[in-house]
Amino acid sequence: MAALALLASSCVDNRNAPAPPVVQVTAADLEGTWTGWGGSNVTLKPAGAAQVVQLDGQEFRFDDNWRMTGSGNWELHEPGHYQGGNTVGRGYVVHLTVTAEPDRGTPGGTTPAPTGIPEQEAADRTAPAPALGTWDMGVTRDHEGRTILYFLTSDPDNRDTYSLSRKQPQGGS
Repeated sequence: MAALALLASSCVDNRNAPAPPVVQVTAADLEGTWTGWGGSNVTLKPAGAAQVVQLDGQEFRFDDNWRMTGSGNWELHEPGHYQGGNTVGRGYVVHLTVTAEPDRGTPGGTTPAPTGIPEQEAADRTAPAPALGTWDMGVTRDHEGRTILYFLTSDPDNRDTYSLSRKQPQGGS
């Protein structure tokens, strides 16, 4: 009987988990470089230009084991525009479209791996990236109140989160 209870408890469907609260932002608030795990980063530039380095695929595309480096564009969608369910919440969503470029190296990174993914797995993600990649990233705040971008990896029902936080300038006062 205990085994049955354990089996039932491990099959939790999180699709109905509450979406993160809406965070008020503008496109100008999001411009800059956002770092993720294993050296990934996304740079959101003014006028909608974008650059990504070693960014993993969203949801089931994460399981394909590729990392993309490339350039493209981004736009900020207001609450209510995104129709993809609660995978990135009901608030502001960054829609990113990127054309792959040859790998130009991976900067070092210290951001933790997406939940449930060993950090050393970044080096093992060597499958060729698609020619074109798209992401829809939710905007929320971490436990310390800092704005983060996020999307889900693998099966969205598992809600393993890939988070990117704003890169802080070196030095400064």
